[in-house]
Amino acid sequence: MWPTTVDALVTPYGVMLVVGLLLAWGYARTRAVAAGIEPSHVDLAVPLIFLLSIAGARLLPVVSPGESMFAAGSGVFSGRSRLLGLALVAAPALFVYCRVARLGYRCMLDLLALPAILWLACVRVGCFLAGCCWGDVTQQLEAGRSTSVAQVQTLPWLSSDWFWPAIAFPTGSPAHAQHVYLGLIDASTAESLPVHPTQLYELAYLVVLWWLLRTITSRDMPPGYLAVAAVAGYALGRFVLEFLRADSGIILANLTFTQLLCAALLAGCLFTFGKMRGAESVA
Repeated sequence: MWPTTVDALVTPYGVMLVVGLLLAWGYARTRAVAAGIEPSHVDLAVPLIFLLSIAGARLLPVVSPGESMFAAGSGVFSGRSRLLGLALVAAPALFVYCRVARLGYRCMLDLLALPAILWLACVRVGCFLAGCCWGDVTQQLEAGRSTSVAQVQTLPWLSSDWFWPAIAFPTGSPAHAQHVYLGLIDASTAESLPVHPTQLYELAYLVVLWWLLRTITSRDMPPGYLAVAAVAGYALGRFVLEFLRADSGIILANLTFTQLLCAALLAGCLFTFGKMRGAESVA
């Protein structure tokens, strides 16, 4: 973990957010040239969409339950940006830009799909360095030890002292503060309990997803297909990984708000895939 303070101007998450943006920006320009689209559209669209999306990422925790870091009552945590909130604002913002610039919306979505996955991967590195988006406790907890065992150990059968990928975050980290708040450790303890490094799990998944999506870009697909596949792939992976994350409140049937949102996105993607296949068969 990269130690930071609340009022720090430079944070690991912020650094990787910007690094990922620059890499994705350059990648998108390269893809624009290959697609026969003027790269200046990328130069205008990317910063505009990013700035507008930051506002959306900030709004989602305000309007949705369980989107503030769990255990906010301790005064340690506050609302945070959410990547899905950013994405939900990015899509309509891009649509408006494409209408004004007279560009194909679906083509632009496809153009930005792979760079977006690259950006997400960089952000997850920042999450790991910052200690946010931490996972469930990997060692077995006694049922009566805390009233919130289900929050920090959603899948007990994946918890064991021998679980090798586990990592403990130091004092000052969100995971450590959460475990202190729940009474799992004393405030004087130097490290949190060992937890799943869910940031690295998602990073690995994103790399695989990027590779799989890249293999289908050479195929003859209708416009928008790649973008829908990217959203579906990310939503599916995120839905599963949420079971191992301990930073969001459980709100319904052992599911977090993010999981419910992912389920809605998957349903929308399946519907869109069906419409695309129907259009292809008619053509």
